[in-house]
Amino acid sequence: MQSPDGSAPSSPALSDNCENNSPEEYHNVIARSRWRILAQALQKCEVVPTMPSSVRRFQSYGLVSALPLENLHEDSATWYEYRATIGQDLFSVLIRHPKRTFTATDLMGFNNTGNICVWPSEEVLAYYSLCNPNTFSNKSVLELGGGMSCLAGLMIGKYTSASKVLLTDGNVFSINNVHHILVKNGFGNSSRVSSSVLKWGKRANSKVEFLTEELQSKPASLKFDVIICADCLFFDDARQDLVQTIFDFIADDGIALLTAPRRADTLDKFYDKACNAGFICNLQEIYNDQIWDRHLHLKANHGESYNENIHYPLLLQLKKMSFYNSHQVDKSESVS
Repeated sequence: MQSPDGSAPSSPALSDNCENNSPEEYHNVIARSRWRILAQALQKCEVVPTMPSSVRRFQSYGLVSALPLENLHEDSATWYEYRATIGQDLFSVLIRHPKRTFTATDLMGFNNTGNICVWPSEEVLAYYSLCNPNTFSNKSVLELGGGMSCLAGLMIGKYTSASKVLLTDGNVFSINNVHHILVKNGFGNSSRVSSSVLKWGKRANSKVEFLTEELQSKPASLKFDVIICADCLFFDDARQDLVQTIFDFIADDGIALLTAPRRADTLDKFYDKACNAGFICNLQEIYNDQIWDRHLHLKANHGESYNENIHYPLLLQLKKMSFYNSHQVDKSESVS
């Protein structure tokens, strides 16, 4: 996977020694590393970590490749074809990487590290989705925190029979880029696959640009059968808002699919909040044979740059407890 300027693939810029730190020290390292990335983005287009100990040396799982497209020329962006091969089938979408320098306005107001890098968790979520197209058949799908590319949601929109796909992020600049991507992939005038700014919390969308008509007209009643989200669990101040947003937008019988590394206790904290909010939580370490094989290979052969605690995405499935409990009661009553 690659940074928005089209430079080499990258993963989160954290210290190699994170796994040896206390939770408090770990969070401080995360904060310093992410602010360093944002500061670099303000100064220039190319985002390159300055610390030699950065784990950005781990780039991707090699499940999705990105090929530059010389024939699609823009002064302000570089276009790539993102490809995944599953069995004999080739899947590809066109992704736009802006060249412009980020301003403080672009980066303020919402957690925006997803706008600087495309994380391996998003690569994994896209690949997993392509391997499980029936999960989305005739379903409405919402991607949260999709960043500059919304890669997983775009793949779902193009290659599954999902009835509706809405790609969202909390940053206007991000969604503006996603709009360009949708146009280039043939969804410019599509009501089936669309994009919108969506800030997490209790429906905080009233005066935000790039809202879909549905979010403007009936946000309280808009529900989705499947919600997807990649690597959005590490910010302490956004965790509860993400849980709330998923709970508000998921259908009673819906499912949320989230991919994220453990990153010390960040995933565990989200898991606890989700359970406390009324979700049935199912955390899976092995959920796809190809992804698991790549993980084992990296762990065995690239231990100097690959740390499963901060790199390997687990799959977390969320379902509303109230719905499934009520259906269990209905079944028991019908039996009696």
